[in-house]
Amino acid sequence: MYDKLPCFLELEDETEPLPPGEWFDDLLWSPSQCYFHFQHHGVDYILYLYWRRTDPWQAYVVKGAASLSSMNNGQAVWSGDVFEIHQVHLRDVELERAKAELIHLFHKFDGNFIPLRLLLPYM
Repeated sequence: MYDKLPCFLELEDETEPLPPGEWFDDLLWSPSQCYFHFQHHGVDYILYLYWRRTDPWQAYVVKGAASLSSMNNGQAVWSGDVFEIHQVHLRDVELERAKAELIHLFHKFDGNFIPLRLLLPYM
């Protein structure tokens, strides 16, 4: 059964762009993560779902990322938790609904979300 699920643990190079238009699920219990790469108005985005032992799913829009490594390279811009902002509460068993809702919210707001403010270390 699990041999049919795409899994990032099998990626040879995390700098390679993810194929656009398909969800990639890494559902090894906790944390569970799902990624969806696509382009919108010529800009790369990754929609990112995250679940860690307790409900609900968390959802993020990562602008300027096409690969796993580019999500955290300092150039990509992360949204805050889109589901928390829009009061969407989905349990772990509602994964397909979470995917559909994140795509819906992305298009509803045309990809415009409040960036996540990262705390930088004090120097």
